[in-house]
Amino acid sequence: MGYYMRFVSDAKARVLEALRRRRDRAGAGMRVVFCLCVLAACTRMPRDTNAANAGIDSLNARLVDSYRHRDHAAYGALWTDSAAFEWPAFSTPRGPAALAAMARDNWAAERDVDLRLHVTSRRLAPDHATEVGAFEQSWTDSAGVRRTEYGRYVTLLVRQQDGSWRIDRFLGFEDSTRAAASSPTQGR
Repeated sequence: MGYYMRFVSDAKARVLEALRRRRDRAGAGMRVVFCLCVLAACTRMPRDTNAANAGIDSLNARLVDSYRHRDHAAYGALWTDSAAFEWPAFSTPRGPAALAAMARDNWAAERDVDLRLHVTSRRLAPDHATEVGAFEQSWTDSAGVRRTEYGRYVTLLVRQQDGSWRIDRFLGFEDSTRAAASSPTQGR
């Protein structure tokens, strides 16, 4: 009976030791895998975020440029095929062609058009982004009066297959429009 008890006790000890070693190896392996995942996420995340922000900043620069040059074709090219421009003052144009026509019609009576975007927040995901901000759109109207419209916007952006960004939805509203103050030397 003593031999049997010693055999069971030794076997139990060997099994427990083998399990402990396996657990330690598995735990060490899991810690290594976890560290590699964290390292990969940390090294990839800023690069992807920086690239996304740079791409969206580039899109915004092309948007501003299309306003300055009153280039309705370039403006239309910034939008996805399913895009919509939502603004309380008029019906919602959808798609690049309708958005280019909207820009052409709106800019027809305006000169020296300028747009400034003040981005207040941007949320990024792998295939889309949301941008919130304020804008200032300035122009000289047909009577020669310089005006500035102030407003707020939310833009929904979509990453394209080639990594570039396009506007899918624009939701905006005007806070106010002001005529530029005349300087004392004007009219002399």
